[in-house]
Amino acid sequence: MKYLIPFLWLFLGAIGYAQEESLEDLLNKGFQSKDSSYHYFAQSKRLLQSKADTASYLYFQFYRKNRDKEIDSANYYAERLIPLFKALDTTERLRKVYERLHFQELASGNYEGALKFCQNAYDLAERRRDTAMMSLHLSDMSIIYHDFEDYERGVEYGKMAYKTMDRAVQKSYKYLIYANNAVGINFDDWGKADSALYYHFQNMKLLEKVDDTLPFTFIFNNIGNTYLKQEKYVDAKEFLEEALRLNKIRKRDYNLASNYTNLATIAYRQRQYELAKIHFKDAYFHAENSTSIEKIRDVVQQEAWFYKELGDFEKALERQEEFYKLRDSVFNEDRAKKMAELETKYQTEKKEREILSQRAELAEKDLQVRRKNTWIFGGFGLALILGLLGYLLFNQQKLKNNQLKKEGELKSALARIETQNKLQEQRLRISRDLHDNIGSQLTFVTSSVDNLKYKMKGEDGKVTQKLGEISDFTTQTIYELRDTIWAMNKTEITFEDLQGRIANFMDKAGGVSDKVSFKFKVKDGIGKDAELTSIQGMNVYRIIQEAVNNALKYADASTIHVAISTLEDANMMIAISDDGKGFNLDTVEKGNGLNNMKKRARDLKGNLQVSSEENEGTEVQLTFKYGK
Repeated sequence: MKYLIPFLWLFLGAIGYAQEESLEDLLNKGFQSKDSSYHYFAQSKRLLQSKADTASYLYFQFYRKNRDKEIDSANYYAERLIPLFKALDTTERLRKVYERLHFQELASGNYEGALKFCQNAYDLAERRRDTAMMSLHLSDMSIIYHDFEDYERGVEYGKMAYKTMDRAVQKSYKYLIYANNAVGINFDDWGKADSALYYHFQNMKLLEKVDDTLPFTFIFNNIGNTYLKQEKYVDAKEFLEEALRLNKIRKRDYNLASNYTNLATIAYRQRQYELAKIHFKDAYFHAENSTSIEKIRDVVQQEAWFYKELGDFEKALERQEEFYKLRDSVFNEDRAKKMAELETKYQTEKKEREILSQRAELAEKDLQVRRKNTWIFGGFGLALILGLLGYLLFNQQKLKNNQLKKEGELKSALARIETQNKLQEQRLRISRDLHDNIGSQLTFVTSSVDNLKYKMKGEDGKVTQKLGEISDFTTQTIYELRDTIWAMNKTEITFEDLQGRIANFMDKAGGVSDKVSFKFKVKDGIGKDAELTSIQGMNVYRIIQEAVNNALKYADASTIHVAISTLEDANMMIAISDDGKGFNLDTVEKGNGLNNMKKRARDLKGNLQVSSEENEGTEVQLTFKYGK
């Protein structure tokens, strides 16, 4: 029992201590401690309460896996992490994720992937207006193009990186060194040694302006590498051995692989073959540990040339084939095309962003000018506003009055439409009554008169004759009644309908006498869909009907001709002519038929002309403007 109480206090104290630690503390411990990382990450996972907590957990897991070169696991966490950071707008940590993914893809020789992630990182740095990171990522892009052997573009991006940092308000010399280094190594492998040395020695001067020079050991290696290509082996070895000494302190496999590869090359060129073998062994060891395809490829290429120097052509061929295999794994036309497409797309999007940014700046400047003008002309503006308010009130009242007026006009239009609808209904009702009642009664009268006439056949000639006249009159009245109903049933009459009605009438008229030939012609220019009002259509029809009947009764003609044509300004001309005996217009007594035609012409707001001479026939000519 005496041991139990202290144990409980110790246990509760441990729990309290664990509870006091924050999520970030636990995640940092899990990241830094390889042996206990599982324990700390498991503890931190229990504290996740929000999307931000989950994002932090995934971020430290990703960084740990990336650091330990567990590529598949790093990619797994990155795929889950990036959407969360985008949703939370966590730009700095997201930029770091893109940066690490860029290095990961670059090491494996996936240059287009590395370029894409680097561009994403740059865009976030630009969004944050972080000139240091903008310069760094431009240098990274320069290195990508160097490794892809596009040295011209590599130089271009390196110079952009230097310019970005050089123009910054807070200048950081280490980023100028990174930029110069990127330009220098591109010139070096481009075969422009003098330009490469210029930028490398510029970096030697910049080293005096940084506090810690150890991270910049690559400067010594790059100077030695350029001297090596110039076959200045003594100078090259001096700089390379200094770089090796410093990199052993830093323990960076990538840099150590470069140092040993260059030293091995110098050794075999100076015929120190055993030393070269030792250096190549160390170079290959560090290149594999770096997981960089580029470094492994450089070692293998130099080994191939070394064995060729020794005369071991079988080994040289083996290493040369291994070099081509490695090179072909990262260099092909498809990848070059993708790199070009990525560059084009990126530059296009960058230009678009610059245009949008310029527009935003112009808008901001314009806003500032407007604010200034507002203060300057504030007093005038107030008076103007008051005047404007008065005008708006006046204009609003005016609009209201116009609206009321339009509403009144609309009501009047609706009332007219309603009246027209009622008139149409009334017209239809009257036409039905005429057809059903008067029409049937007249038909009954005709039938009765015909029956009576038949029964009295041969008894009284005068009475039979009179009954025939009554029957004919009644029949004619029925035809006219039908014509009237036809007109009443329509608000508009198409010319096609009128033409059919006239043709039908003339066919019936032709049946009255075999001696008369009827001709009906419509000249081109009148569309079948041309419309007349029902009154116009009825008056035209009646005038033609009257003129034709008169010709049948009095002209003693052999031909009756009806012609319809158009004149200018939508005028229609109708001519009814015959080749009969004609008459003297001055001496003939004008009957109701001629007077009725003239009255109908006046209703049409048209003109009726009758021309005739004895033994020369007669022509009735009607002109009027048709349509509404």
